[in-house]
Amino acid sequence: MSETTTTLLGQASRTRREARLERVLPGTPDAVWAAWTDPALLPSWFGPVLAGVPGPDQEYVLEGRGDHGDTITCRVLQWREPELLEHTWRYIGESADSVLRVEISPAGDGTLLRLRHGDLPSEVDPADYCAGWHMYTDAMEARLQGREPVADSDARWLELLPAYSAAAE
Repeated sequence: MSETTTTLLGQASRTRREARLERVLPGTPDAVWAAWTDPALLPSWFGPVLAGVPGPDQEYVLEGRGDHGDTITCRVLQWREPELLEHTWRYIGESADSVLRVEISPAGDGTLLRLRHGDLPSEVDPADYCAGWHMYTDAMEARLQGREPVADSDARWLELLPAYSAAAE
């Protein structure tokens, strides 16, 4: 899938307070797992690990792409390498933790990624997270293919947001 597509990869639910996304990524499940969990690889598609280290029963802090200084505090709830990662997610300024669940499985020559970001706080529009995860997994796809991700992640998110907002239930 091209990083310029706005074809929806998931669904936002305002009633269930969740964002879901599914896509096939290039590479093996081990490569996709490493992209999600290796502090040396996270900056290439998401952002740097500012504190702690992803791992079983660990807490760590991420910084998102862009020049915002946005931080996310995560506490690992489930760690089954290379198939399941689940952790709390506390984005700076949000009133409560949400839960991010990432399932990884083989899919032909690639890897199926199923993402559920649930228990989103009431002040958050799940469409924002759908557009964000679409943008971030575009960046992951580019890195797994050995390409540079789109430089302006904010512009990419703004491009995707109207479609996810309109389709949200």
